[in-house]
Amino acid sequence: MIEGIACVVAVVLSLVISVAGDRSAKKRKQAFWDRYGSFEGFRNQVDQERIQGVRRKRGDVAAMKAVRDEYPYVSLVMAKRYVEELPA
Repeated sequence: MIEGIACVVAVVLSLVISVAGDRSAKKRKQAFWDRYGSFEGFRNQVDQERIQGVRRKRGDVAAMKAVRDEYPYVSLVMAKRYVEELPA
């Protein structure tokens, strides 16, 4: 009996977390497009030299983190794309 209730609670909780995560992702995506208009608009605002310096010293992952720290509305996918498209 208790195990059944625990199972139902776990399912409901995971559903709530899923919906909240989806809403957050949608808000972040909308904020990105409202703020930058496009990926090119975002790229033009980033301090490329600073991110390249982080990339050279600490690697791609640290550069992606630096992008996301400085530009909180940027998704991990966009930060990864930005870092991968930087000139070496």
